[in-house]
Amino acid sequence: MNKVKLNITDQAKSDIRLIAKFIAKDNKIAAKNTSTLLYKQCKDLAMYPKLGSLRSDFTYKDFRFSIVKKRYVIAYKVDGNNLYISRVFSVYQDICSFF
Repeated sequence: MNKVKLNITDQAKSDIRLIAKFIAKDNKIAAKNTSTLLYKQCKDLAMYPKLGSLRSDFTYKDFRFSIVKKRYVIAYKVDGNNLYISRVFSVYQDICSFF
């Protein structure tokens, strides 16, 4: 276990809020559960920073990607003893366009 300091960018927090808002249109409980799950995965990544995959087909930059419930992707970068959650996407979005 190689825990690093977790830093969630404002953009990633906004992404999670937008995902929850979209889900809440149909199911407020599911929206809350999804938001909680995404934040939990962020904390898990701080415990296991190499859990995500490098994806050169998405970007040449040094980002890792973690899949959550086959529907969401957390894009993050490890820099020394810090882990930066940069974005949280739905798999239905064009992820490549953000990098």
